[in-house]
Amino acid sequence: LAIGRKSEPVSSDKFVCSEFVRQIVSPAQRNNPNAPPVPPLSVKEIETISIYDVVGKDKIRCRQRTATFLVPSQTDPIAFKKWQLSQGKPVDVRYYDVTYTRVV
Repeated sequence: LAIGRKSEPVSSDKFVCSEFVRQIVSPAQRNNPNAPPVPPLSVKEIETISIYDVVGKDKIRCRQRTATFLVPSQTDPIAFKKWQLSQGKPVDVRYYDVTYTRVV
């Protein structure tokens, strides 16, 4: 679920994009009555910032950072406590280098 998106040119060969999304993961339902209980929904917010550089006629390079933030839960006391302990800071930060090449 996209909460916000923005893009800005920095120069003729560089632009920056950002996106903030809410990720909702629902566990699969089990048909086995003896299976353990299904955990509650997992809700997180993910911020992605991408810096794109045009490096040739058919190539763009991107440096990307994703940061995952916890969201307070109204139904899961453990998830709520984890959110409190995170103090608004990301619980996972990852960096990616991506290259897009036009195929003709």
